[in-house]
Amino acid sequence: MSWTYATLQAYAPNTLVLNRARALFYGRKWENVASDGDALWGICKSTGELTYPVMVTLDGKAFHCTCKNRYRPCQHVLSLLLFFLRKNDQITPADERPGWVRDAIRQPEARKSAVADTSEREARLHKRIVEMKSGVEELDQWLRDVIRQGLSSLEGAGPDFWERIAARMVDAKLGSVARRIRSFPKLMEEEQWHGKLLGALSELYLFVQSFRQLEGLPQAMQVELLSYGGVNLKKEEVLEGPAVSDRWLVIGLVEGEEEKLRYRRTWLVGEQTGRFALILDFAWGNERFEGHWVLGSALQGELVYYPGTYPLRALLKRVQPYRQPMDAIPITEHGQEMLEAYAQALSKNPWLSGFPVLLGQIRAVWQSGKVVLLDARGMEIPVQAEDAHEWVLLAVGGHQEVTVFGEWTGESLRALSVLDSSRIIQLQGPPPSAFGEAEEML
Repeated sequence: MSWTYATLQAYAPNTLVLNRARALFYGRKWENVASDGDALWGICKSTGELTYPVMVTLDGKAFHCTCKNRYRPCQHVLSLLLFFLRKNDQITPADERPGWVRDAIRQPEARKSAVADTSEREARLHKRIVEMKSGVEELDQWLRDVIRQGLSSLEGAGPDFWERIAARMVDAKLGSVARRIRSFPKLMEEEQWHGKLLGALSELYLFVQSFRQLEGLPQAMQVELLSYGGVNLKKEEVLEGPAVSDRWLVIGLVEGEEEKLRYRRTWLVGEQTGRFALILDFAWGNERFEGHWVLGSALQGELVYYPGTYPLRALLKRVQPYRQPMDAIPITEHGQEMLEAYAQALSKNPWLSGFPVLLGQIRAVWQSGKVVLLDARGMEIPVQAEDAHEWVLLAVGGHQEVTVFGEWTGESLRALSVLDSSRIIQLQGPPPSAFGEAEEML
């Protein structure tokens, strides 16, 4: 085969894999690249201490890599061919092939395109939906039994009561539903838990009724239902979607832990589009999160939203630091506007949680033993904040109008950060050493 960049594009299973190959090539990840004129091989250094022996014949008929990428040829094979195109003078001539190269040529890998992978994925998804439907019917019966017996009967329920139904949901591939059920005992420790638990059970009942109609719903709603049940899209699939370009400000950060799984929620807001985007990261145990975020920092470039009826979660695609002041960011001017926007969002996705809102012209006041936010019209907005951060909010917003970013739950605003004329102050995590301290200037 006469290799050019055009033939390399045609050889690649999809654009995403080719872009990753380019990153590996320009990242100088290759060692011991050699060729005997018919085959090309080398060692690719990946993240950490991982290395991948890679081989490809120059007629394109055989290739080999030890990575587990489901698309074949993978990014390592394509990167090696790109090395052949761009740095041919750095390839060591070889008279004899290593043993692993000879073995790989005798047993070449099969090409696996995105089309073939899509067919396999659809078959697996169909099988999982069948299992999920069985779990949905069992969940429906459990919900009806709970309501029939009354919420007060749950006060004496032990851990086994909740774990039995949660385990059944896990067996039925409804992992996200199981996590919600396991959170109910903690919910019952809160004030006015009857109303809160009834709302959570009603949300599950709406999921049950909707899932029964899955095939007849619009595609975006099907995606929402499957996601609510626990079906997660792979990042590679999401990144194949349309990208949104803007300058993005890191406006909110919150970390937590759920069933020994640590999570980090990073909120961005676009300067020109006015759209919010949630970057959600997970880590087990002492593992570090991927990437590092600084509140108040800015990025310029593209991100891709997860599909759905009201997209919020997103993945970064191509971004770079943006070190100039942001001209302006869109602000909701009063509480009533926030409630109207929230109602519109719920009409698209009734399972929406953590609706992002950036409220301007806000004052914080001490009222009835707690901090309350007042908008420019005097409307009271209940706010959730840890004790130490309540005082930060009161100190910053008590004597001047500020902008507050947070997640509206339908009952109150979980405040994540407060902005005045020149700074962003975090309201989650360890309290700042001084309330006037900010991570980075706008």
